[in-house]
Amino acid sequence: MVGWVDRANSKRAHTLAQIPHEWIDPNVINEMKERGYVNTREYLDSVLPQNEVRITALTATELIERIRTRKLTSFEVCYAFCHRAALVHQILNCCMEIFFDDALNKARELDNHLVTTGKVLGPLHGLPFSLKDQVNLPGIDTTIGYISRVGHKAVKRSLLAKVLENAGAVFFVKTTVPTAMLASETVSSLHGRTLNALNLNFSSGGSSGGEGSLIGARGSPLGVGTDIGGSIRIPAAFQGLYGLRPSHGRIPYMDVTNSYEGQELIPSVIGPMGSSIQDLELFAKLVIDSESWNYDPQLVALPWREVPHVKKDKLRFGLMVSDKLVMPHPPVLRALMETCEALRRCGHEIVEWNFPHNKRMIDVGEQVYAADFYDEVQEILETTGEPISEYMKIARENISYKGHSGRALGVSQWWEISREIRSLKEQFLEYWEKTRDLTSDGKPIDAIICPAWPSAGFRDGDVEFGCENYTVPFNVLDYSCVVLPVTQVDSAKDIPDASHSPFSTEDKKIHEYYKPEMFSGMPVCVQVVCKRLEEEKALAIAAVIEGCLANVEKL
Repeated sequence: MVGWVDRANSKRAHTLAQIPHEWIDPNVINEMKERGYVNTREYLDSVLPQNEVRITALTATELIERIRTRKLTSFEVCYAFCHRAALVHQILNCCMEIFFDDALNKARELDNHLVTTGKVLGPLHGLPFSLKDQVNLPGIDTTIGYISRVGHKAVKRSLLAKVLENAGAVFFVKTTVPTAMLASETVSSLHGRTLNALNLNFSSGGSSGGEGSLIGARGSPLGVGTDIGGSIRIPAAFQGLYGLRPSHGRIPYMDVTNSYEGQELIPSVIGPMGSSIQDLELFAKLVIDSESWNYDPQLVALPWREVPHVKKDKLRFGLMVSDKLVMPHPPVLRALMETCEALRRCGHEIVEWNFPHNKRMIDVGEQVYAADFYDEVQEILETTGEPISEYMKIARENISYKGHSGRALGVSQWWEISREIRSLKEQFLEYWEKTRDLTSDGKPIDAIICPAWPSAGFRDGDVEFGCENYTVPFNVLDYSCVVLPVTQVDSAKDIPDASHSPFSTEDKKIHEYYKPEMFSGMPVCVQVVCKRLEEEKALAIAAVIEGCLANVEKL
């Protein structure tokens, strides 16, 4: 029997072998460091042909328009992203499956279609599109971080992949995930570690870390991640991207591989990650317009709803500076304050948001995630003898510390958790409605503004500083969330707060982790939260925020 190390090395070699020989550079990461770069995007912009750099700098929306008007061909766009993705992978280790030849052949077919018919195939005609490893494509592995799944080719195509392909998307890679997709960093015995696109010393985040790294380095214009505890929003925030965490039932999850199949109390959802709000809206609208609820029984038959009033009316925001459990670092606090100041200048209103049961939401979320005490993961790992990850060890220790029995929960315990979640949803909604008592016009808030993560990421391997406090509650509630970049860490502005009195030992640890010089230049994002099934509103509000911030910069 081949050992797990040999099987992992064989898989990594196979992935690398799918890259054309002329694009292989065994010394690329050393060359990058020798030239003084830690930012992969900036480094590749300096070494790749400038015609390719110009292409990969465009957003998905811009690329589609240029292909449609024949200013660019599908082939040259696909070639530029394949070439760049090949180098990004060799630097950041972010791709699990590579199939450039199939993508380039598809791009040629789309070019021929446009020439012969004069029409595009669909709204994504010719757009290179990356997929998190979970998304199934026939004949391609879906390993979700397990060595034991290597060689298990998918038979079915995920419904979302069908929708995107029918719209003209060109798939060219599937990206890395942590073991079982249960971590806020992206590391597994199978592929190793995936690094941050903007700083090699930092974590890519997880579990959609491969997507975050690839898109952050401009190796893909648009892709999809999944999110059960922050797995879209965390890598997006760590790499200065835009990400949409939709509510369950808006985007088809049918035939997407997952851990803990059947756990639907806090369902995993699938959504886009990209380089602009417009790209996220493009994705969401076309997928919802596909009426996939005719095939996926888990979807809500809710058509796309335009919300033009959101971009014209006065909006009301609840500002959550802190959950009173972990205080965000100074750059995150500054991003929140600058966002609110920009909104006020544009005529919008900000009120305080202090929901009193944040800890209960986090605790109940962790109980759901650890309902079997991670036995499923352990059993799968034991089939090959691969070790359990440090992240999983820490998760087990933390849940044990919080009173978990150390074995799978019983039916009565599961029912009790279900009742608790229902109660929290009711209390949260009631609290939301009572914000009408705080606003000047007696109307409840339109959205919450809060951190996506309490810091501007964490250094690669520093998993003990993981903190999903600002993402997990909205998975429990199943609310619609958008992450968008606001600023960067400025070591001159973002001075440590010596006066902060820690809420707890965890807060003290995270507070002391902040070193301005270490984080300098890292992106800082904020999170916009709307009620359940309000994806259109969340995206529109994110666009309003971005517009207000841009107006302030012009002053």
